[in-house]
Amino acid sequence: MRRLIALPFALLWMSSAIAATLKVEVVRNGFAGPVQVAVAPRADGATPDWMATKTVAPDESIAAFEGLREGLYTVLASGADPMQRLSAKANVGAEGSALRFIVPKSALSMRVTTAGEPIPRSKVAFTHEELRWVMEVELDDAGFFEGPLWEPGLYTAQIWRDPTAAPHITEVTLSPVAMVIAVPDRHITGRVLGDDGRPVGGAHVHLRSESGKTTLSLRTRSAPDGRFAFFGVRQGGHSVTARAPAYLDSDTAAFELRTEQEQAIDLQLTRGKPRTVRVVDSRGGGVAEASLFTTCDGYLKSTATTGAEGRAEIAMPHSSGCLVFAFPSGGSIAMGRPVGAEALEIRVPPGSSSLRLALKSEAGQAFADLWLLMRVNGAVVPPAIARQLSTRGLTLMTDSEGSVSLANIPPGTYEFWPYRTEAEGRMLFDVAGDIEAPITLNVVTGENHATVRFKAR
Repeated sequence: MRRLIALPFALLWMSSAIAATLKVEVVRNGFAGPVQVAVAPRADGATPDWMATKTVAPDESIAAFEGLREGLYTVLASGADPMQRLSAKANVGAEGSALRFIVPKSALSMRVTTAGEPIPRSKVAFTHEELRWVMEVELDDAGFFEGPLWEPGLYTAQIWRDPTAAPHITEVTLSPVAMVIAVPDRHITGRVLGDDGRPVGGAHVHLRSESGKTTLSLRTRSAPDGRFAFFGVRQGGHSVTARAPAYLDSDTAAFELRTEQEQAIDLQLTRGKPRTVRVVDSRGGGVAEASLFTTCDGYLKSTATTGAEGRAEIAMPHSSGCLVFAFPSGGSIAMGRPVGAEALEIRVPPGSSSLRLALKSEAGQAFADLWLLMRVNGAVVPPAIARQLSTRGLTLMTDSEGSVSLANIPPGTYEFWPYRTEAEGRMLFDVAGDIEAPITLNVVTGENHATVRFKAR
């Protein structure tokens, strides 16, 4: 009987301990319209998931949110115009919290152009750099927007010329000073085709752009006629791939754009056939949750994950000459080459080694943001695979100290070629069998450390 009586009292005490009130005051500063106030739990780097909204009427100034759990919140106050937005962080404790917004009288004057000409009727979405909320505007026939601006600051802008092309993305600082966003006059267009030459609509097309020390990834879908477009792309190295259900991934189209120009490419998808792969450890036991990657001539063609017994079905091209790489979730690396129609078994050696490799000049300057093409015991890991491995303890890009750290790798001979862009990596992969690697290391069981110093040219 005591248990039945005590439980309701305990629940009542718990609910009262987590309930708090957030009071939001809007200082209108002459603004006469309604203000909508929204609240979301605070999550760093995530788009707010608004859990409650209240409208402050023109003759009011207070919105109160009751029954909130203790914690951090993002609060957004909005007017009727697209850039009438004010935001803040609120720390709500057991005693509640209070927040004040003062509506400013500033305004924004903005034009969006490409090649010096306005982009009419384009749409722009601005994402707040820190709090990640979004506001959208549509430009007029002259590519122009003018209106109130409540919160100046740093934003990520996504600019759509039309809904069929992926947007141009750039960082901007919004302020009351008149501004022009100049979109580069560089564009990538093309078609996705099947192996019968017919267009493939609805395919996922992925663009990876490398410019200096930054990398940008964009995605779009092909139209019913197979066409796709990326608008206002950066200067630098680019790689484009396509993927669609029932097809193998396309080969990667890698190229560089340095001047104002357009690159047109066709991406071909081919249908594959299923192949059984079993991943086993050194004792012959099945390895579950191993990631599988099929590459043909260095291009990533399909992926799969092994089940409880180390088995998986992976799509394979009809042609020969492909490799399947296996990366167990616990570390190590192995590969196998399919022969005939038989199931492929890949035996993974123990990942009993680690390597920290530093690249520096003779003067001690670190070579940061360099990719490394890696050959392990005679097998070259293609750049397309290297980029998949950063979450598996195999980071093949140097950090700010010029170092890469490879954890849980098998012992053996490791060779490396440094490169900057994916196009350079592809060129190195194609000739790696004919040239000597500038870095060769004998990795033994346990921890391995090496520093390679390069002479200035």
